[in-house]
Parts: sequence; C-alpha cells; structure tokens
Amino acid sequence: METHLGLRTPFLLGSCSLFNQQMESHTMEETMIRQKRSQELTHTPTLEMMCFPLIKRLGYNAVQIMAVQEHSYYVRFGYHVTNFFAPSSHFGTSDDLKSLIDRAHKMGLLVLMDIVHSHASNNMLDGLNMFDGTDAHYFHSRSKGHRWMWDSRLFNYGSWEVHRFLLSNARWWLEEYKFDRFRFDVVTSMMYTHHGLQVSCDKLLCTKQPFWNL
Repeated sequence: METHLGLRTPFLLGSCSLFNQQMESHTMEETMIRQKRSQELTHTPTLEMMCFPLIKRLGYNAVQIMAVQEHSYYVRFGYHVTNFFAPSSHFGTSDDLKSLIDRAHKMGLLVLMDIVHSHASNNMLDGLNMFDGTDAHYFHSRSKGHRWMWDSRLFNYGSWEVHRFLLSNARWWLEEYKFDRFRFDVVTSMMYTHHGLQVSCDKLLCTKQPFWNL
C-alpha cells in the first residue's frame, strides 16, 4: 500500500499560503482594503511557486486542502457548507482553484480535498435547510436531524436521493477540479447514531449501535 505524507492547509486559492483568518469587526473602508489585499495575495502565482517547492523539500508528497466548499460563516473553518457544488468564494474563483491543483500536480504532489458530507449548514436562505419548505428534504426531521454541538443539519443516509446527491457531489469534485483523494470530515457522525458525541473511545470501538446512521 502506498503511503502518502500529507500537509494539511487551509484553502487559499492561488497562493497555497498557511494562514488563520481572524473574525473581527471593521468599517466599510477597512473591509474594502482587506478584500483588496486578499485579492492581491490570492492571485499572486509567485506564492504558489515558492510554497510547493518548499513542501516538496520537506519530504511531503500530498497536500490536503480545507474549507473548499462554499460556506458563509468562516469561524466554523469551512465546515458549515452552504453550497456543495461550488468552491468557496472567500478565496478566489473556480479557475484559481483549478490552477492551484494543476500546479501541485506539476510538482508531483497529490491533492486531497477535506470534503464535508457528514452535516450541512443550518442556514435557510443560502443553504439546503428547509429547501422545499420542510425540514426533511435532505435531512432527518426534528431533533434527529440536528447536530446540537455544531448547530448543523444531519443528512438522512437512508434516502436514495441523498445517496445520489452526495455521490454525485464527490464525483463532481474529482472530475471538475481533479482532486486525487478525499478526507471525509467527522466520519463517526456518519457511522453512528450517537455521532461520536459524549462517548468514550472504548465505547465507540465496542458499540453495538448501527454501523450506518440511517
């Protein structure tokens, strides 16, 4: 089995820069200045050219990109997805992401996507929640479909339509953006009805609860 040494990095289109974005309040003028600086940073190919060779020299052969899917609330680090078929507009355009992945491939690096199929944003205006006017179109209804710790919605994996939606979504990222692998976020929440919440590691390994959260 081939082993991949991975570097986990936030998704900054066109730059491969490691950063932590602070959630602060700004005036309109300050916000515009920050956005302009972010765009200048994001679209500078020199950073890609500097970053990927450094990653190679450090001995890594794969990069995992986080916060790829569109999300509205960045303090959640990109895990409250609002649009599963769109790269995040926080960091650039679709072409920027394609360019970033293409450059990584030219450097001999695999690109892994941190994909979120375990839950979705609770937003109703820009997310899937209440998409058809009910709370059970993609998710379990009532409390079963709500992850209280993250205030997010839980998919109903017993639904054939949900299977089609999530599988087609995974295929779309592979074909459209040429990602090589996935890292699925919060797999325990997908596997177990207790979602791995307030459960010890020993109990998690020995649990007799259903293997798949249907």
